[in-house]
Amino acid sequence: MAPFQLAECYRSGVGTNQDHTKAAGLYRSLAERGILQAQIALGRCYENGEGVDQGYTTAIEWYSKAANQGSEDGRLHMVFYYDQGVSKSCEKGFEWYSKSADQGHSYGQYMVGYCYFYGNGVTQDYAKAAEWYRESAEQGNRYGQYYLGGCYKNGHGVPEDVETAAFWYRRSADQGHQYSINQLKSLGK
Repeated sequence: MAPFQLAECYRSGVGTNQDHTKAAGLYRSLAERGILQAQIALGRCYENGEGVDQGYTTAIEWYSKAANQGSEDGRLHMVFYYDQGVSKSCEKGFEWYSKSADQGHSYGQYMVGYCYFYGNGVTQDYAKAAEWYRESAEQGNRYGQYYLGGCYKNGHGVPEDVETAAFWYRRSADQGHQYSINQLKSLGK
């Protein structure tokens, strides 16, 4: 599906200048036609404020549309994890993210790590957080890479190691993750 691939190129800046607004517009045109991947991608745009005004309620609406068509990823993202316009249920969120993580989904693995790191829906455990971030990071998830870099930078659940932190920040930064780029600059890398 060429329009979706073009949107992905705009989102990541591969082969063209990065343009989240154009990416979101293409995702929207496909999402409105019922394309599952585009509905999830548009939900992520709203969740992260990429190319659109951040809106958790709108993000969940798009995730719900995908979930209602049978998308496991849509179901995962639809979790009422965020306390932004929907009921908060960290325990339910952790349950759904764990199911996804156990099936090898990198975003679910990252979110399980996030839950362990902050104690959302589960007892806080930096070591388990780092383990799940690593699972996600090794699959190429830029968020898992960024947060694993943070674990190494600050010695949370792993030995403090600035070089390893820079390694993971760099992998995330190569995907355009701005916070990782900022961390590399602050480390002088």
